[in-house]
Amino acid sequence: MSEQDQDKEQGQDKAQDSGATDEAGETEKGNPIKEMFLLALLYLPLGFFLWFFFGSALMFPTARLSDLLLTGFFPDIFEQLLQLGFQLEIHTRVVLPEQVDGQTAAVNIHVNPMIYAWGMALLFGLIMATPLTMRQRLLQLLIAFVVVTLVTVWGVFWETWVDLAFRSGPEAGQAAREAIFPMDMIALCYQLGYLMFPAVVPVAAWILMNRPFIEQYVLRRRH
Repeated sequence: MSEQDQDKEQGQDKAQDSGATDEAGETEKGNPIKEMFLLALLYLPLGFFLWFFFGSALMFPTARLSDLLLTGFFPDIFEQLLQLGFQLEIHTRVVLPEQVDGQTAAVNIHVNPMIYAWGMALLFGLIMATPLTMRQRLLQLLIAFVVVTLVTVWGVFWETWVDLAFRSGPEAGQAAREAIFPMDMIALCYQLGYLMFPAVVPVAAWILMNRPFIEQYVLRRRH
């Protein structure tokens, strides 16, 4: 065997040893993505506790924005929106044909906005588990609150229209049909806000905010 062949074999052996050493080192260090998601699971109970405990305060921006949208753009249909704890009560101007206790009554709609806002707890767990500086973490928590609040406003807005159009009697349904939204559009937007946005938007927001971290530890490991 020539000296060149021997040198080539020795180089291959060193490369294999180096690769084995790198793999062993990665094994010893662990998978940072796996560790992060495990830590996020540990933070989730705390996130849901804070989300529920401060539900009234967290839903305040949602209540104000929803009130602005409903009564500001449709004053002939919606009179006011009241926040009762974390629940919302929407008073409409749609009068019922029958009287209640001898008085004329209008349709009232009740909405629980928390069913659209559970992404706050999810994002709290993900952000707290992501390796960030304190300033970055606070900024991401603020962005997460804004994003989920917009998702919640979408859900409240279209659930209100669904209740008015399909669940509150013929008078309310007639008022909804006379508005600018087609019935199919109301149903579609409600389904998006109920089934898709609360789960997809928070995860997408976390991915966009932490793109460098994902590229470093996820995409690089695939190559």
